[in-house]
Amino acid sequence: MTIPGPNGAPTATTNAIAGGAFMAPVVLAGTISGGIHHHFPPPSTPATPRQLPRCAPHFTNRDTESAALDAARATGTSMMVLSGIAGVGTSALAAQWLHAQAPSADVQLYADLMHTAGRRPEAVLQRWLRALGVDRAPAQKADAVGLWRSLTTDRAVHVLLDGAVDAEQVRPLIPSGPRSLTVITSRKLLWELAVDGALVLPVNPLSRRDAVRLLCAAAGDPQAADDALLPGAEALAEACAHLPLPLVITGARVRARPGRRSFTFPARTAGSPPHLPQEHARMAITDALNVAYADLEPDAQRVYRTLGFLPARTVDADLAAAVCEVPPAVADWLLQVLHDERLLDVPGDSPEPRYRMNDAVRDHAKALDAGTEQEREAALRRLCDWMLTRARHAQRLVTSAQATLLNPGPATGGPFEDKAAALAWLDGQEEDLLPVLKAAESAGWDDLIVGVVDAWWPYFLHRHPYELWIDAHEFGVAAARRSGNAPALRQMLASGAIGLSAGGYITRAVQWYEEVLEGARTAGDTRDAGQALLGLGACHLESGQLDRARQRLEGAMSLWEACGYPRGVGLAEITLGEVCLAEANPTAAREHLASAHNRLTELGEAYEGARALALHGHARARSGETAEGIAELKLALETITGSPRWHARALEWLGEAHRHHGDTATARTCWSEAAGLHEGLGRSTDAARLRALVAGQ
Repeated sequence: MTIPGPNGAPTATTNAIAGGAFMAPVVLAGTISGGIHHHFPPPSTPATPRQLPRCAPHFTNRDTESAALDAARATGTSMMVLSGIAGVGTSALAAQWLHAQAPSADVQLYADLMHTAGRRPEAVLQRWLRALGVDRAPAQKADAVGLWRSLTTDRAVHVLLDGAVDAEQVRPLIPSGPRSLTVITSRKLLWELAVDGALVLPVNPLSRRDAVRLLCAAAGDPQAADDALLPGAEALAEACAHLPLPLVITGARVRARPGRRSFTFPARTAGSPPHLPQEHARMAITDALNVAYADLEPDAQRVYRTLGFLPARTVDADLAAAVCEVPPAVADWLLQVLHDERLLDVPGDSPEPRYRMNDAVRDHAKALDAGTEQEREAALRRLCDWMLTRARHAQRLVTSAQATLLNPGPATGGPFEDKAAALAWLDGQEEDLLPVLKAAESAGWDDLIVGVVDAWWPYFLHRHPYELWIDAHEFGVAAARRSGNAPALRQMLASGAIGLSAGGYITRAVQWYEEVLEGARTAGDTRDAGQALLGLGACHLESGQLDRARQRLEGAMSLWEACGYPRGVGLAEITLGEVCLAEANPTAAREHLASAHNRLTELGEAYEGARALALHGHARARSGETAEGIAELKLALETITGSPRWHARALEWLGEAHRHHGDTATARTCWSEAAGLHEGLGRSTDAARLRALVAGQ
């Protein structure tokens, strides 16, 4: 195509595609006879989330607690807090009762907060919003909460928050609709939630009779509660403090050893009072865990001990195989053994076979002898290397065109079939990233830290978890400083500054970019210096410092022209065009944007070229060439649909152009669609502004 310059003279362009490109079907032919049909699969509809964990197979009694929950629900209470000591069965009770409420639920969601005390509410909301069909969940807490409340206003959403730490962790996760229901489990009373109308229901250990019934049922011999073996069962139930968790674990061990006479285990804590303090309850759980551990085969014991001291909170067969140096099939079987013995849990929201240790079990495993310090360090290193290797493959697969400093080149083979699988793996490792980085820092593996953070670029780019993005780069920057690796330090600062800027931390982003610039100039690295100047220009534009933005961007263009980096020149020209538009100078903007479009299109950068074209069409419409601007905006929209933020911006500009052209109805349609995209991104301010335009305000 040809784009007119500022004086109307045509500017020739050349379209070229370098490398592999995959786009919509196109037929190129001199003559076509007959019909041509392209068939596309129907769009997939996300499944209705039903994330509750399954009901406990030997759930016993709790009639009093269930009746209290029923009565509260009947009076309109929509939030219940079940509190109790470790192992008392709050999670099982919550799941059992919520499953009974399933007919009135449109959606059932689950968050396992028990093992991740520092879990941020926004991380939970991002996962839930994706489950509800939001393609790109907002990373900022306020935006995520606002979108969550909007989506749950008219739905009956049933939520189980398992293992809450405090009231502030819970409040952002409560659905807003009047038909919704939230059940929270915690080791703390969380009385503060009573202010919000919650029923706070303490859950006590089972009665003697019910504890024996549960133990016998878990052991596969429910009749034993009524026969001569009852005294032995009573003693063992007392040793378990009448807590369901150790009762079920101990019963499972009895059942797994048919040659052993039932209930002949020694009752180490028999005679304990019925209401035990926390430390005595943990002792009872440890007693049951000791029995379970003693009957495991040696390989299962080794896996159990190893998982206890690893920083990873979730584990699958692939990870266990790498860390424990066993074949994947063996690792999978050993994890199933540990799960069958109730030493591992399966998270309710896990899409694949992944396991967790609850805190009591982890403490028990950690206290066991896990080998020498050298053996523990070797296992930790294998975990870190496993994460690095897979993250590097994900990076090469998902963002191969943006090869990072330490991870160049496209993917060739590896554990992931496609980009979706790679991103799904990164999703599953999200909560383990910082603990692994912290463990690597303690071990002094600075190069590994930089490599892991560098390889996680596709997750940061596609999921926008700004707080995690920044925290991870704090580790990376510190590691690069300690190692004295100047190029790695510039890489960590530059990629971290992008997250800081996108997250709204402009001042700090500028500081990091300035350090990159100083280091690049000292090293004579023109490429890095230009990248720092481009980032600084974008930050100054965001903060309204247009003169400083122009100075930085022109400096970046000059450097990149001198070193022969045309892609960088084109990117800088796009931002410079935005500066001109902010200065109300559409003529100058058109000049830069036409140049950027031509340059980037010639390089095969279809998406970046479309960004330049959208801005150029916006500038033309503002210059009075409304019809031409509309045409260019429509053409650009065909390419940038994969980016909701730029798609929304182009739709807003298209709506503005249609309004100037006198077509108010089409303008409102464009603004309404753009507002929906902004809402999906959590950009509530932009969405509200566009909704006001649709309403004619």
